[in-house]
Amino acid sequence: MLNWVAWILTVAFALYLLNFALGLAAQLRLGRFGIWHHLLYFAVFVSALAALVFLRAGWLLLTVACLAVFPRARPRTWLHPTLGVVGLVGYLLALR
Repeated sequence: MLNWVAWILTVAFALYLLNFALGLAAQLRLGRFGIWHHLLYFAVFVSALAALVFLRAGWLLLTVACLAVFPRARPRTWLHPTLGVVGLVGYLLALR
């Protein structure tokens, strides 16, 4: 059974991956997910902060920083998907 800290990280990472996939689908114009993508972003940000606080993995700072900049990155610009990938790298480095 997972301990509660591992559970928080697992949920946070799963939400990030879900929002990443939704954003990728929107970027590729496979559908319009605006409201769902933005509502999920809020859950992703809160869960990433919780994972950072409880896990204290320095690499999660990279993910949280990327998430904090997202509201300034316009969709369908180079910055938006770049932040998504760099944030994903932060999670992957925290998991190793």
